[in-house]
Amino acid sequence: MKKIKLVLLTFLIFTLDIFCAKAVIVELTGKVWSKILTEQNWTKCYVGQVLDENWIVKTEQKSKAVLLFYDGTKVVLSEKTEVLLSKLADSQKTIEQKSGKTRIKVSKLLPGAVFETVTPTAVMSVRGTEFSVLVREDLSTEVKVFEGIVNVRTIAGETVDLRPQEKIEILPNLPLPEIKKFDKQDFNENAKIIKEETKDVLIPEVHMDMTKEQVQRAAAEELKLAEYQQGKSIIDVWGNRVRIEEYIVRKNMQPNQFKMVVLNERQHRFDYLTWVATFNKELPPDLSLATKWLSWKEGSIQPDYYLKKSDTGMSNTVDKVEWTIEGNIVQSGGLFKYEQNLTSLKVNGKEKINLLPDSMELSYPIGKNFAAEQYSIVFKDNTWAKESYYWIDDNGKVPTKLEYLSNGFLSYNQELVFESSEFVGPEKKIDIVVEPKIFVDAGIIQP
Repeated sequence: MKKIKLVLLTFLIFTLDIFCAKAVIVELTGKVWSKILTEQNWTKCYVGQVLDENWIVKTEQKSKAVLLFYDGTKVVLSEKTEVLLSKLADSQKTIEQKSGKTRIKVSKLLPGAVFETVTPTAVMSVRGTEFSVLVREDLSTEVKVFEGIVNVRTIAGETVDLRPQEKIEILPNLPLPEIKKFDKQDFNENAKIIKEETKDVLIPEVHMDMTKEQVQRAAAEELKLAEYQQGKSIIDVWGNRVRIEEYIVRKNMQPNQFKMVVLNERQHRFDYLTWVATFNKELPPDLSLATKWLSWKEGSIQPDYYLKKSDTGMSNTVDKVEWTIEGNIVQSGGLFKYEQNLTSLKVNGKEKINLLPDSMELSYPIGKNFAAEQYSIVFKDNTWAKESYYWIDDNGKVPTKLEYLSNGFLSYNQELVFESSEFVGPEKKIDIVVEPKIFVDAGIIQP
């Protein structure tokens, strides 16, 4: 990739933790906007955005947003829907729905706590249930209950309890009508939603564009199939405790592929990396017979296995960077040589391969030290990126050259921090720490 280093690649050859936020956007489709109640201007929403009391969220046509509260309550906003997060305290959560349709699944509340949805004509109170609310243009409110019991109260004070597979439509300034049972259309609608949710739950593998919960759920399934895995907690270079989970898996991949996943969880962020290695032919049962060739550069005998393609991605669940390197064996002067070429580099889905600069700036973020260096890149469209690399021990200390040579690389972890002017999440960086032992176990690195 010209001279962009991407050391993790050669080494390998949510943002905010939702439990600290009152609500977070975990999924969106189309155009979704938000603003604080007292402000005038709307801003475009993004996955991982943290919301608090007095935030308004609205969706446009053919758009959707999913909000997840710290207690597990989920609110799905359909198209042309607007809600105000009026109260988000432990004792009371209140959503004011001004228009459109929501589907709400309330987790079990604490004793005495209240969850309410308020519309122009009614107030819905629940304690651990699933229901939908539709506010029409004439301000009428339709409520459908899928699980549990929902108490519906009109503005005039009339109340009624709805049970599963019951619905009611409340019209402005009119008495409560009779409760109706679900019809065929209601059952079909519910079945479609359940099918979509089941599809989401059964995500088969970790990939980019996933929320923290999706990554952890998929990783838990992949770990059952992992051939190698490693995990430990350390201190990163910034002094933050980070839990590292790594694994290598082949099942559900092509016969000539394996995948490595690295998960990093800190108190206030979640980052992850995926690396899919595609070889020239089907891999043997003993993976190390193929991976032992990954450090091979040239020789008089052609290797049995070599990487045809490396696809690597890093994400903090909001921002992402992805790159692809393709390799091949060429013969020159009686020697076989392994050559690699960067064929794709994407920042938040935007291809940058043709915008790479002819040079970049090298600096040393914590003094001139071989184990801590930074590469600054200004692309031809005037956007920029920075890659910072650190070798650190389990306490976050960057070693001197003497310490590194004396202790050996297996005593250290590698940390890569990627920053970009095109990142939109609040953290503005992806921060991955990799523990090298798994590479030794898998035969990727020869100690």
